[in-house]
Amino acid sequence: MSDVINIDDLDEIIVNSMQEVIDEDTKTLEGNVKAAGQKATRLLKQRSRKKKRHGGSYAKAWASTVETDETGTSCTVYNKQGQLTHLLEKGHAIKNQYGSYPGTVAGDHIIQGVYEEVAAEFSQGATSE
Repeated sequence: MSDVINIDDLDEIIVNSMQEVIDEDTKTLEGNVKAAGQKATRLLKQRSRKKKRHGGSYAKAWASTVETDETGTSCTVYNKQGQLTHLLEKGHAIKNQYGSYPGTVAGDHIIQGVYEEVAAEFSQGATSE
C-alpha cells in the first residue's frame, strides 16, 4: 500500500526532493571540477620547462584550488611564479648587455594547450552525463 500524502505537505516534499537532487549534482560537479583541475596541474607539471640548475622549481610550482559559492563552482590552476608564467606563455623581449632590445622570444603556449585539452574533456564528460 502506498503512503498517503497530505496536499498541504506536497510543496515541502517537492522542495526537499529538488534540494536533494541539486545537492547530489553539486557534489558531482565539484568532484569533476576538482579532477579537471588536478589533471591540468599534472599536465602542466609534465610539460613545463625544467632547468637543471633551478631544480625544476617552475614546473613544481603548479597548483590548483576549487571554490564553490552561490554563483557556481570554479577551479583556478596557477603557478606560484606568476610573472615568469606570463613571460613564458606570451613571450618577451630580449635585452642584451648594452641595454638595447635586439629581438623577442616567442611564447610556448603550454598553458593554452592544456586549457583547451582539459576544457574539451570536461565539457565532453558533462554532456555525456
